Amino acid sequence: MNLVLTGSTSGIGWETLLALLPQFDRIFLPVRNIPKAEKLIQSLAEKEKIVLIPMDLSVIAEVKKGAQILLSQTDEIHVLINNAGGMYPGGKRSEEGVDLSFATNHLGHFLLVQELLPALIKGKARVIQVSSEAHRIAQHPGKDFSLKKSSNTLSAYALVKLYNILFTRELVKNYSSEGLTSYALHPGAVRTAFGSEASSWAKGLIAFTKLFFISPKAGAATSIFLATAPEKSLKNGGYYKQKKISSPSTLALDAQLGKTLWDFSVKEVGRVLGNANLEKKEENDEIL
Repeated sequence: MNLVLTGSTSGIGWETLLALLPQFDRIFLPVRNIPKAEKLIQSLAEKEKIVLIPMDLSVIAEVKKGAQILLSQTDEIHVLINNAGGMYPGGKRSEEGVDLSFATNHLGHFLLVQELLPALIKGKARVIQVSSEAHRIAQHPGKDFSLKKSSNTLSAYALVKLYNILFTRELVKNYSSEGLTSYALHPGAVRTAFGSEASSWAKGLIAFTKLFFISPKAGAATSIFLATAPEKSLKNGGYYKQKKISSPSTLALDAQLGKTLWDFSVKEVGRVLGNANLEKKEENDEIL
């Protein structure tokens, strides 16, 4: 059994890794900081199972390259947990010019799934998206799926967490006939370094509410449950809280919105990669 887990070097991702390490034969960890990850896993008893893949999920070109490296190591994936994410100031951009909340929480994972599809389908995989109850306050994005007009930390975060659920449901619609299952979840309000890059007022709100937060280990429980529970006991496309099925918001159930998001994401990935290829070509031209 092979597992791919993003966002594994801290918080609930780390606790998820610790819990699932004994249950999988190989675990692939896409990580932004390889030296940090290497240092962290040194203490693990079964560290030989772990394969580190260089990947910054906010950089679409890196996601594509990292996925290719991953597929060179295996052609079969049984569980993919898209755990990485973050809350960023509205308007903050990735190095490719994409809104950082949109890139890190949605678009990077969207491309990762697309690139790994052959291995996911071969493994009849579970694709698990770590969403949030924050999705309930999301407003309809209209035509601004990539958050170009968003300047509010919380509203941007709510939208991308909504996207996690919409993406989950679209995956089921498009690939359940090929054996793929997908689930979204709310981990709970977890006491981690989450929000460290948020705007000042958002940081203040998070710091206050952390008085009521749960531990990262407790926050990882639903991800672990969805990765290991018998498939027949789970609802394909379901949204889970505290290891139980829950009804998401009305917007999260909007099938047309999900399809539109999917179609937009395909075009946005193409646009970003097209620009990256153009920049690379221009660099080569300058060298020549």
